[in-house]
Amino acid sequence: MAMPENAQRGFRKIPGKGFLIPGTLILVVAVICSFIFSREDTHIFINRFHSPFMDALMKGWTLLGDGTFILIVIGLFLFVKLRLFFILFAGYAVSGIASQLLKRTIFNGMPRPGKYFEIHNIDHDLYLVPGVDIHSWHAFPSGHTVTAFAVFFGISLFLRSEILQFACLVLAAGVGYSRVYLSQHFLMDVTGGAILGMVMAYLCFRWITIYKNEWMDKPVTRLCK
Repeated sequence: MAMPENAQRGFRKIPGKGFLIPGTLILVVAVICSFIFSREDTHIFINRFHSPFMDALMKGWTLLGDGTFILIVIGLFLFVKLRLFFILFAGYAVSGIASQLLKRTIFNGMPRPGKYFEIHNIDHDLYLVPGVDIHSWHAFPSGHTVTAFAVFFGISLFLRSEILQFACLVLAAGVGYSRVYLSQHFLMDVTGGAILGMVMAYLCFRWITIYKNEWMDKPVTRLCK
């Protein structure tokens, strides 16, 4: 049965659907896996797949969720459109604050993989990527993943091409996977981080798009003239 025309138009108008729809499907699968399997079982399974090439790739990819890199990326949008800059910066800031509050209040003391395996005396020799400083605490949610999903989803909301929107998802999801690959987080940590980042990015998008000020749709260089 064909989709009604009004529904088709509404579907086409969903912002960032090239990111949102496949990203939601991935997160649903991740949530299901997190409930069905224990955190250590999923981590041990993922930890089996490694190589020197992947070590180097993941060490680099995880930097896409680093605050310094993200702030540089956000700053570049000052020269594109101020509205987009405000949305990305707000999404980054709000999601980051929410992440740190969760880490240090509700989920305070949650161990990361290395410390978790040590505390519970799990007899498994985790593969640890050489040269990576393994952290022990404040596991949930993954801050790098929160940041990556907040910013790259925010960018996708302004892109018309679904291919480019999907490319943003690949970049964000790669950061999440890198955190598990590097044994800095469990799957549940990055799943929670991805959900938090996307929700905060969308709320900031809806909030700032309410304002219709024309100057917000100009690059900063045009304001200085």
